[in-house]
Amino acid sequence: MPEKEDESPKPSALKDLDQRLRQARGTEEQFDSSEQRGNALGLAFRLVTELVAGVVVGGVIGWSLDFWFGTTPWFLLIFFALGSLAGILNVVRTAQVMNAKQALDDDVVGRAEKQDTQDT
Repeated sequence: MPEKEDESPKPSALKDLDQRLRQARGTEEQFDSSEQRGNALGLAFRLVTELVAGVVVGGVIGWSLDFWFGTTPWFLLIFFALGSLAGILNVVRTAQVMNAKQALDDDVVGRAEKQDTQDT
């Protein structure tokens, strides 16, 4: 039987593979960056919508009660303030949930990176 040649990879092949891996990782990082920007924009719109909805709903309820009871502008002022407060509380609550999710994601990524460095 003929003897097999040494099957270890050639240095040039390893360099080529390393270069292709770096290019692929760079493309992935660029994709993640644009995805994060889009995600952040969506979250910003969500927060603004939460705030505006609270103010509008409070104002409409107050105006309606003033119209029915003829107490202009008292109910409008009271419910506008309550709606504003509710909108602010919704924004704070939503921001806290988003921060908790981000911290959890960062922790998972950090653990995965730590595991990768320990494996090598």
